[in-house]
Amino acid sequence: AKRYEAALWRTTLYQCFGPTPARRHLHDRLNSLLTLRNRVAHHEPIVRRKLQTDHDAILWVLGMLSPEMAAWVRHHSRVPQVLAQPIHRIRQF
Repeated sequence: AKRYEAALWRTTLYQCFGPTPARRHLHDRLNSLLTLRNRVAHHEPIVRRKLQTDHDAILWVLGMLSPEMAAWVRHHSRVPQVLAQPIHRIRQF
């Protein structure tokens, strides 16, 4: 939120994400992940989401915060294998 720009963004958070992307783009991306998190936490369906895009966004955020963690998650993630399955198989998860 704009009310946190001076207290959080200008003092600390911008350092985590470098000079790019623009704060608005970053907000949109993180807000989309927050929506995903809330849907999962409340056991709501996510199958209609662009899950590959969500996975890529998670890896991107992790890469900005910790490239080592992003590499570890990328290596161990089963998401690409699950998304490669036919949709009727994904609904079993």
